[in-house]
Amino acid sequence: MLARCLALMFIPILPFLPLMIPLSPAHAINAVVAGVIATVLAGFALVDDRARAAVAVVGGWVALSPFIFRSTLTEEVIAVCWGVGTFALMSGPLSARPRSIMVAAAPPKPLPEVGDKDHVRMAA
Repeated sequence: MLARCLALMFIPILPFLPLMIPLSPAHAINAVVAGVIATVLAGFALVDDRARAAVAVVGGWVALSPFIFRSTLTEEVIAVCWGVGTFALMSGPLSARPRSIMVAAAPPKPLPEVGDKDHVRMAA
């Protein structure tokens, strides 16, 4: 659950990157569309595991997109870092919901008798 909360701060960066950094049209459209979809799904990922898996798939797509579209080194770094980060946050070990495991209490130990030899040893 910790990773999901961190992802909610990290994921909304992608849709705004084309405003700050010059990207090619293909990467700009991919960043806006995938970023908005991932942001909406990340909100739902707090309550549903299927949304978490969908965000991980979107992160995987963004991480692989520079190898499909023609891209510069800047576009590759941005897309791969954001995609791998999103994938790791949403599918990693800290993204699982907290669990409670109920364990039966141990049976109480019997109290020693007053005249018992063990009672004398425990007192000494």
